[in-house]
Amino acid sequence: MAAGGACLLAALAVFSMLIMSSVGNPKPLCSDCGTLCSTNCTAEAKTSCSGYCDYSPREGCERQVFERCTRDGTCCTSNGTCTCDCNTVAQNSCTGVTDNYTDCQACTQGMFDHCYPTCVSDCNNNCKKKGCHA
Repeated sequence: MAAGGACLLAALAVFSMLIMSSVGNPKPLCSDCGTLCSTNCTAEAKTSCSGYCDYSPREGCERQVFERCTRDGTCCTSNGTCTCDCNTVAQNSCTGVTDNYTDCQACTQGMFDHCYPTCVSDCNNNCKKKGCHA
């Protein structure tokens, strides 16, 4: 479903370039297609993959363990003597929890790889060469 969104976005970007050129705005230069598509596809991948990239289960785990440790005084006795550090306790407690980095990278790379060739192809079919007036 997300890959379809990337194709749709690329098609909409090229369609908007066509509409702009039909109402008097110039077509993009063919030499700009790579940059335009890279920017558009990167933004689409970031939006589509936000569920993987904007949240780290490991950070959430560490935050919860740290808060519980400091709230409950897990590392300290009633006389104030502390035998451990809640940051260390949190890190050690959450080592087995994934940080989503691999999923985020796979999603964004897959979205970009699907979007970019389509966008560049469409742009190259609807652009003007440098020095041309059309």
